[in-house]
Amino acid sequence: MNRNLLATLLAAALGLPASADDKKEEKKDDKKPVLIIVDAKGKENKVTGWQIVEGTRPLAWLAPDRKPDDEKEDPNVKPARVPQGPEGLVFRDESAPNFRKSVETLIPLESLRAVDFDEEKQTMTVKVAVSDKPDDDATLTGTTRFAEFNKLTIEAEVDKGELGVAAVKFKGGVKGGIKGLRFPSPRPLAAPTGRVAHVSLQGTKGEEAKGADKVHDLKVLYQVGGGQKLSPTLLFKKTIRVDIAKLEKVVDAGGQDVDWTISLKGGTEETFSLLSSGDIDGKAATLVGLLGRVPAGYKLYPVFTVKEITFEDPAKSDK
Repeated sequence: MNRNLLATLLAAALGLPASADDKKEEKKDDKKPVLIIVDAKGKENKVTGWQIVEGTRPLAWLAPDRKPDDEKEDPNVKPARVPQGPEGLVFRDESAPNFRKSVETLIPLESLRAVDFDEEKQTMTVKVAVSDKPDDDATLTGTTRFAEFNKLTIEAEVDKGELGVAAVKFKGGVKGGIKGLRFPSPRPLAAPTGRVAHVSLQGTKGEEAKGADKVHDLKVLYQVGGGQKLSPTLLFKKTIRVDIAKLEKVVDAGGQDVDWTISLKGGTEETFSLLSSGDIDGKAATLVGLLGRVPAGYKLYPVFTVKEITFEDPAKSDK
C-alpha cells in the first residue's frame, strides 16, 4: 500500500490533521483544465498545473453565503474560512481614466477564451465567451503602457524531461513577455439583464472623458467583514438612505467630498454627500464602488470616477 495513503488512513482513524505531504497529494489531484500559453517566440505550450498569481482577484460578492453568525459551530472544528468567490481577471479598458485606482472590468476566469498581448502596440486584448461560437465573443482592448494595468503572471509546471518538472513563471504585458493565453473550454457568460444605466466618467487632468458606459443592474458594492456584498442602498450624510431603483439621474456636484445631486422619480432633486462607511443589513460596511453588469462581466466604478449617471425607464430596459 502507498505510504502516503497509509498515513492518511491512519490519521483519519485517529482524528489527526492531514500531513503536509497529504496536502501536496490533494493539490496534485485537483486538476485544472489545460491552458495554452503562447510564449514570446510564438510557441504554444500546453500546461495543466497552472495558476495566475498576478492580474486576478476573487469576485467576492459572488461567494456563497456563510452560516448565520448565531449558528453555533463545533468548538473542536476550526472556523470556516470566508468564502472568496470565483476568480476574475482585472482589466482596465481604454475608456477608463488613468487614475491609479480607476474603473475596472472584472471578468470571470472560467469565461475567458483568449488573452493576447501586442508588445509593439502595448495592448492587451481579451476575448470573453458569451456563447459557444467564438465569433460571438465580447472583445475588450486596453493599454499595457502603465506598470499597474493589464499585467499577468502565470505559474505553471513544465516538464523538462530528464531534469524533472520545473515551476516556470510566464509574464504578459511586459517587454519580452508572452504573446497570449488560450482557454480551450470557456463557460459562456450569461447576457446582462436588469435596468440600464448610462455612466459618464470624470476626465483625467488635461483629458476629456470618453463616452458613457452602458451597464445593467447597477448596485452598490460594500466591503462587509472579510467579504463583499451588493446592495441597492446608497448611504449619504448623516442618515439618508436612497434605493438606486428610485433614482432617475445622478450628477457630480463637485466639492472636496463626493457630493452628488440626485434626481428621484417624481421630480425631487437634492444634493447630498456620500458616506464611505455605514450600516448595511445590520453590519458595518465600507463603500467599494458601484458595480454593473456588462457583456464581458462586471464593471466596477470607484465613486470619485463618476461624473453622471442616467437611468433608463425599466420598461425600456427590459426590451
